[in-house]
Amino acid sequence: MKLITSLLTLILLLPLFAYAQNYAGSQYCQTCHSNSAIGGTQYTIWEKSLHSKIHLVATDSSIRPLNSFVSGEQISMGSSYNNAKVILSKNGTDFFAQIGVGGTTYKITYTYGYGWKQRYLVKIDTSYYMLPIQYNLVKYLDNSSGSWASYNTGNWFNSDGTPKPINNTFRSKSWDKNCMGCHVTGYTVEKVVQNNDTSWVGKWANNSSGLNMTVGCEACHGPSQSHSGGPSGTVNPNNLPTKEMKLEVCGQCHNRSSSWRGAGLVGTHEYPKDEINNRYFKPGDTLAHFLNLATPGNQTGGPGTWPDLKSARQHHQQYQEMLGSKHYDNAFVEITCFTCHVSHKETPNKHQIVDTMRVSSDVFAVKNEDNTLCLSCHATHGPFATIPKAWVKNPTVYHDSIGAVVNQHSKHNLYDPLNTMTSGGLGRCSNCHMTRTATTARSYDIATHTFSLVSPYNTIQYAGVTTPTQGMLNTCASACHRNPSGSTAAAPSFGIYDSTLTKWNEASDLALADTLWRYYQTWVSVKEITHAVPVSFSLSQNYPNPFNPSTRITIEIPKQSSARLVIYNVNGEKIATVMDDVYNKGRYEVTWSGKDDFGFPVSSGIYFYKLEAGTFTMAKKMLLLK
Repeated sequence: MKLITSLLTLILLLPLFAYAQNYAGSQYCQTCHSNSAIGGTQYTIWEKSLHSKIHLVATDSSIRPLNSFVSGEQISMGSSYNNAKVILSKNGTDFFAQIGVGGTTYKITYTYGYGWKQRYLVKIDTSYYMLPIQYNLVKYLDNSSGSWASYNTGNWFNSDGTPKPINNTFRSKSWDKNCMGCHVTGYTVEKVVQNNDTSWVGKWANNSSGLNMTVGCEACHGPSQSHSGGPSGTVNPNNLPTKEMKLEVCGQCHNRSSSWRGAGLVGTHEYPKDEINNRYFKPGDTLAHFLNLATPGNQTGGPGTWPDLKSARQHHQQYQEMLGSKHYDNAFVEITCFTCHVSHKETPNKHQIVDTMRVSSDVFAVKNEDNTLCLSCHATHGPFATIPKAWVKNPTVYHDSIGAVVNQHSKHNLYDPLNTMTSGGLGRCSNCHMTRTATTARSYDIATHTFSLVSPYNTIQYAGVTTPTQGMLNTCASACHRNPSGSTAAAPSFGIYDSTLTKWNEASDLALADTLWRYYQTWVSVKEITHAVPVSFSLSQNYPNPFNPSTRITIEIPKQSSARLVIYNVNGEKIATVMDDVYNKGRYEVTWSGKDDFGFPVSSGIYFYKLEAGTFTMAKKMLLLK
């Protein structure tokens, strides 16, 4: 009887939605996808996910922290804004924020953020704005305590602490103009010009229903107006015909770029809209038609990166990083965002990481913290060829056996991925291959998705950079060795401490990077040949040549000099720096093991090695055959 009733309800609804707007809202999907007998329970489990809770109506149960509003806490904007205050309050069931002592009080309509932090939306005239305050949770999904921080304070306050006027400049910072497209289902935005006033007014599915101020069903599956499949109707992202299309489903939001308004032009919005044709991206489209993805890093409308122009220093750039990663280039297995993340539900793992992984005929229970997430694929291959799948299925029993192989790969002598010894999680794959960078709620709480290590040499190389960052971070320091304390208490500091986490070009940073770089080069052997008395600089032909897996290069230095030996591929791209230091007079034998700067074996082919020592420069060619 329940099945018949549900089907009749759906039949009655179909004519209504046939003439409705393209995006009906997640409630339309709820009709079938809350009942396992009809269409599955995807809607029910999605309701518990972070996507469904990106915005919540401000209530006693959703607002964080409730006591701050009840007590009327005042949040300081800091000395840069003359210690201006945002004053919180609660009246009945409503929550408010006053901008400056004696300033305007606004009602908080929605909360934003659920995992690590919370921000707050207020409505001014016809648009929404994010308040200049942010509450940082103590841990992921843990609201037991936390701390306040200011957020984009310059949007609201002048440097003397006075509130900014509500004018065109203020309105250009609205949530509707800049944020809405990645936060709601079925969005459209209209530019409204009235005399000298310009504003942006957003609308979304089901007449801007608060229930659809979420990343809902249609955000990833396309509009529900048609169930015919393909780009014109609802799609299953896993069934899209190309890997690029699958990645773009998540990439529509997990990027930093500007909307498309013509070649070389910076777009008006920070979400995918074709401004020329007034069209919006939906799964199955080509994302590059809606976003100016070609804009270089650190330029207006482009991604925010560190000086290497690859590593993100701001959040939601996972799509751009993935496109340049070894996962994307993997020719053996198709790896997409869905491989490691599940979008419908919250899992026992942080960041909605899958809790089971199917690899061929094997099914693994996986966690990031014990390396089973990575080893379910990487075991029996490459540096982990000696790890059988059976070990991965029982990581507790085979902890030491797995650790011996991982330590050989990482060149560390301790395997502590669960961080039971406050080593920082030494030996955990993601600690090294997903560098902690940037900040949303906590210092360096975002993980890069290049899956490549950022070498300590990068900190030395970019020491002179002062904008948009102060120098360049590196994986080793960011993960464990910079100010060891708390969860990293047992990690060695090498006698170097630095309390300024925002700068990476101080003397202490460079000293630490130099020490770490020496350890980092452990797969490269530089050996001085005794009793040699060179009279001139020289660079020998490598031997053997062709080679596999390693080759030796002899260098002669007639006087104390800085010397740098770099390996390049045929495209002139740097592969590895195998020698970079000040060397005394002598002859040195360098062994290169055919690995790049990140420790990955390189493919067969022609390579060039170039020595720069003093004023001497010479390059030679070698051949790797596997």
